[in-house]
Amino acid sequence: MQICNFFFEIEIRLFKAEAITWTSLEFSKDKKITQKVNVSGFADVKSERPSYPSSKTKVDWDKLEAEVKKEEKEEKLDGDAALNKLFRDIYQGGDEDMRRAMMKSFVESSGTVLSTNWKDVGSRKLEGTPPDGMEIKK
Repeated sequence: MQICNFFFEIEIRLFKAEAITWTSLEFSKDKKITQKVNVSGFADVKSERPSYPSSKTKVDWDKLEAEVKKEEKEEKLDGDAALNKLFRDIYQGGDEDMRRAMMKSFVESSGTVLSTNWKDVGSRKLEGTPPDGMEIKK
């Protein structure tokens, strides 16, 4: 069983109705004296977007995606990983009929037949053909 945890960050920016300094962000029944802030010279404070220091760096996601795709193309695989990549590339690059044929042939034959020809596979039921010395178990 795999458990996925998702974390979200929400940032909300609000403007104060009056330019004052609060002593606390929590509500208290005791009325505390708030200090007025001198805003002379700042006629239109609300039109400026505040800038906050951030430890986060800006990420160019398009550039990152291009780098990942380039690494995937240049990746040298061997064995089962190379075979799986080949089938994945065929599936992703194919049209809807090819994908449908691949799924139907693989499922009906219990993974022993993989066809990309929907005209051949779509009209009949495929029977699995195991390698020599093996048998199919449902």
